[in-house]
Amino acid sequence: MDSIQLLLQEVKQIKDNRKSRGQRYRLYNLLSIIILSVIAGADDYVAISEYCKSKKYFLLKHNLIDGRNYPSHDLFRLILQNLNKEQFSELLANWLNRVIELQDLPSSIDGDLPQKMIHIDGKSLRASRSGRQHTRSALQIVTAYCSNNSVSIGQSIIDKKSCEKTAIPQLLKMIDIKNTLITIDAIASFKQNAKLIFDLKADYLLALKKNNKHLFLEVESFFTNFEDTSLIVDVFQNENKGHGRIEKRKCRIISDLRFFPDLKDWKGIQSLICIESQRTLNGKTSNEKRYYISSLKPNAKILASAIRKHYLPRNLGGTVKNELHWSLDVVFNEDRCRIKHKQAAANFAAIRRFALALLKNAKLSKLGIKNQRLQAAWSNDFSEMG
Repeated sequence: MDSIQLLLQEVKQIKDNRKSRGQRYRLYNLLSIIILSVIAGADDYVAISEYCKSKKYFLLKHNLIDGRNYPSHDLFRLILQNLNKEQFSELLANWLNRVIELQDLPSSIDGDLPQKMIHIDGKSLRASRSGRQHTRSALQIVTAYCSNNSVSIGQSIIDKKSCEKTAIPQLLKMIDIKNTLITIDAIASFKQNAKLIFDLKADYLLALKKNNKHLFLEVESFFTNFEDTSLIVDVFQNENKGHGRIEKRKCRIISDLRFFPDLKDWKGIQSLICIESQRTLNGKTSNEKRYYISSLKPNAKILASAIRKHYLPRNLGGTVKNELHWSLDVVFNEDRCRIKHKQAAANFAAIRRFALALLKNAKLSKLGIKNQRLQAAWSNDFSEMG
């Protein structure tokens, strides 16, 4: 059974709330066309409609159109505006789980690091804001991204009355995080979230900044005054060169938490981490220290690698910024998408993340994501088997 038949099986589970009278197209056919067209390069409703015409015989082969009429761009717009965004996002994840062999995850370095790493990060769809309003009026999406297989396994929409602080706990409860390492930016580094993650049988690695003022100052002071003492239980350092840049990083860990009274309510915490980085670019050198807390046992090499996966910026190899956000903006033009309707924008965002994961895991092509989208548009075999 090819991937398109698997897709049809999944989308048939979505209830069609339209009146049966006057229906010309089945909902599952329309949703399948939308997904296939986005994979093949469509970025708006008109492009989806044109995809139907240009791929007429391919869609006829799979009984997605009747060959006499073509769905209009207005029909696709109405479908995405009225589609339940939570149900649709979950459905795409289910299909992806069946198409991609998720069980073939790379093994961990040792028993301390869970096999699976899930990074929770927020992103704004800049062009979705209304008129000349502030960027904050744009749709905000929090995504759970699994770096082991480049799959977005869930997303949560931040409404006007909420923020990342409230959206992230909701997302954590929606997805299965058992036996994983969860990484989150400092905006959600709170003891309540640490407890939630630990109670769900997962580990956490949280950035520590001045929004946790007293704890941050305590940790900063200890690493500054005791960096060369026996309190530092493990150290790991490495050096990277590339593109005219030299970066040296040193990871230090403190595991004796008796001197930190503010940590008593942080459930499961075992390690305090300091990453000291020195970057030299064009003859100029800069130094920076960043701090993290984790429920993992102190292992500087493992924790430094896990931190690099999430928290580094794109140009320094950070996984979330590079593999997810950069790809969505550059390859899928997400920041230029001017869909204003929040429900439709959320559904379109879910399709983009799904398409990105599918293309990254495509076994028939070694091309980049941009050229794979072209290949999906040109080759019917790639669309059926990719």
